[in-house]
Amino acid sequence: MGKKSTLFTALFFTFLLIACGSSSGTPSGSSLPDLNYVPAVPYSVKDYSLEPVSGKAAFAYFNDEKIFSGWNLGNTLDSWSSGSGHETIWGNPFVNQELMNGVKAAGFGIIRIPITWMGHIGKAPDHRIAPYRLERVSEVVEMAHKAGLKVIINLHHDGSTPEQGRDDGWLSISKAYKKNDENEKITYQFARVWDQIAAYFKNYGDWLMFESMNEIHDGGWGWSTEFKMFPNLQMDIINKWNQVFLDRVRAAGGNNASRYLIIPSYCTVPEHTLSAFFKLPEDSASGKLIVTFHYYDPYEFGIKGSRSSWGTQSDKQKVDNDFAPFKTQYIDKNIPVIIGECGAVLQLYNDKAIETQARQSRFDYISHVFATAKKYKLVPIYWDNGLTTGNGEKFGLFDRRTGKANSQDSEALIKMMINAVK
Repeated sequence: MGKKSTLFTALFFTFLLIACGSSSGTPSGSSLPDLNYVPAVPYSVKDYSLEPVSGKAAFAYFNDEKIFSGWNLGNTLDSWSSGSGHETIWGNPFVNQELMNGVKAAGFGIIRIPITWMGHIGKAPDHRIAPYRLERVSEVVEMAHKAGLKVIINLHHDGSTPEQGRDDGWLSISKAYKKNDENEKITYQFARVWDQIAAYFKNYGDWLMFESMNEIHDGGWGWSTEFKMFPNLQMDIINKWNQVFLDRVRAAGGNNASRYLIIPSYCTVPEHTLSAFFKLPEDSASGKLIVTFHYYDPYEFGIKGSRSSWGTQSDKQKVDNDFAPFKTQYIDKNIPVIIGECGAVLQLYNDKAIETQARQSRFDYISHVFATAKKYKLVPIYWDNGLTTGNGEKFGLFDRRTGKANSQDSEALIKMMINAVK
């Protein structure tokens, strides 16, 4: 048989083994407690007064609170090294109040604070999160709230799988869909981690939202051969994890019974978020779910920076074509949709003509993406990782120490985003 036939056969038998239950499935003598395990020592709860909540459905809340655009505190609490989350390891300073005030003053309504928890999580069965990590997250969350921003926190690089065959994080769908016992172990830890986050923040108002996970995939960035051949295998796990997330949050007490929860699909790819395989979790609360996807298309322009021009009619029409289905599938059913990450990198060239082209294209792209999001009532949240130099992805717009725009171009881009969604 040829290579393709061999691959298909191997995957087919893998599918049968998983579907029917293989010898690598849940061991009969599993040492893990069930998902409803209660630790002997209760999880930590922040000493924070129980705040009133609006009682509104998420769609009404976003409209009434004028949450039209947002900003990501990227490469900060999500940064990590040697298997442990940090705050400054990727070059950004410690978060301060000036930054939060600046983001609010610029006109953004919501901030997404990506968080990597790995390295601060203890062993089974409790998987206890280190108190100092929870406390620092709460300090940053409260800075944002003090500035007047709504806030999203999540599990970020805990699910990092940069390429096939390599897992940097513990929340590995690559392991989970291949072995039932790995799936059980990972799902159990996922439940315990969300038990603790939800318990710690249970008294915070509905301005604080939880997002279950970030860009979970098997190393193929949403388009691996295995996923394309049997998308239901991994999508079913995503659906299960989202349901576990919701159930653990709802059971954690305080305001969590009605907290707004943000639900991603596989790798937060737009097409997978519209897929029939993606199912929103069943919720005891009504109207509290928010859908999310990420958008950097085209990749060569948005992230890689290998394409300096953007802005043809075809380019613009693609954004329309990508966003329009979300209105029909979610917005028209009063389910809010956020574009949890979007943007385009700063491109620098030795050739001034090409650099000028890339600069103008970036202006055109970001303003068009935000305006098209408004057209379909989606909420775009810009990805800012603080970077403006070097060989990495340069998305930085704010000076992280002062809360001011880091350049005249950045100031112009921020104004374009805010004006586009007014």
